[in-house]
Amino acid sequence: MPVLVVADLHLDLWLEHGRDPLAAVSPDIWLRLDALILAGDLTNKPKVRWPIMLRHIGRYMPLDRVHVFPGNHDYYHHVLDGDDRLAELARAEGAHFAQKSEFVIRDHRFLCCTLWTDFRLGGGRAEAMREARGRMNDYRYIRVASDGYRRAKPTDTEHVHANHLSWLSDRLSMPFDGKTIVVTHHCPHPDLVPEPADAVAPAYASDLRALIGEFQPAAWLFGHTHWPGSAVVGRTALRNCSVGYPDEAKGRQDEWFSSGLLEFF
Repeated sequence: MPVLVVADLHLDLWLEHGRDPLAAVSPDIWLRLDALILAGDLTNKPKVRWPIMLRHIGRYMPLDRVHVFPGNHDYYHHVLDGDDRLAELARAEGAHFAQKSEFVIRDHRFLCCTLWTDFRLGGGRAEAMREARGRMNDYRYIRVASDGYRRAKPTDTEHVHANHLSWLSDRLSMPFDGKTIVVTHHCPHPDLVPEPADAVAPAYASDLRALIGEFQPAAWLFGHTHWPGSAVVGRTALRNCSVGYPDEAKGRQDEWFSSGLLEFF
């Protein structure tokens, strides 16, 4: 029975264009899915749109088999410290909120979190933060409720990254009799961003090869970059499972799901 992992669905934008990327998945696969994991960037404006988009997904499969956690876009017009509200929205529709969540399907353990980044890719943390703050919409459209609803700063998301990485390291260190699959929104490998020399690349990926090498999960699936990269670190297969924006997916809308489809027998 398969599990489908999908990042960067941006379903609100697709539906605004009169297109439905989920229609590319065959009815047979929808019927057989054990679970659908939405690995961030389901939609902007989550307080309004998450319920609508989850109900749309519910046309394809029961929402009690859907696990969803936020990407950066899911915090737009929301707050970085607002996961409790996102959890309420998901659960109200019957879906599972999977931020910093561990769950087991058959003999496979899934560890899910947004992750964010440490801005240290390339070594220039301060410069990377300046570039990100000036160029990334994350720092225009995301607020911090606990500090007067000010705009989020790169140091805020860096702090969340440290929290998520600590949780992930702790869970990976726990023995499990089966295979472990990590699912994050942000990228864990410097070679899996499309333009690693770009000054804003540190907002897309962190170099977590040491962590991967230490714990050797069976697979690590991620998104955020909208770029179909893959790599192998030791015994760990890394794979991007982004769908992307409607104009980015032209010519591959019938095959995007194959990168995130995990078949278990």
